[in-house]
Amino acid sequence: MTNHALELPVTAQPKSNTRAQRTRAQWKSLVDDFATSGLTKTAFCRKRGIATSCLYRWLKVFAGQSASGDFIDITEPVSSAPSASPRTDGNPHWQVELELGAGIVLRLRSR
Repeated sequence: MTNHALELPVTAQPKSNTRAQRTRAQWKSLVDDFATSGLTKTAFCRKRGIATSCLYRWLKVFAGQSASGDFIDITEPVSSAPSASPRTDGNPHWQVELELGAGIVLRLRSR
């Protein structure tokens, strides 16, 4: 009795239906790589294996950020800043009011 091994052709594994989970920092790196690649969005996405819709989304996310990251220098003294019209809500001590969204308001006042 001879023992014959049956060889089956090796087939490619099917693509996984799970999506790659990338961090914000990883997307920032991809967006930066795209900006310096000289490739079209379609060609860059095909080369990196990402969906063009994802690249478009993250380009939009990072478009509003300053080149230095999340830091914004606001060291100009309030006294030399252009003055806005005085507030009429009965609290004249507030110098700056920022509405941050989700009902959050940041108020800064001078001493």
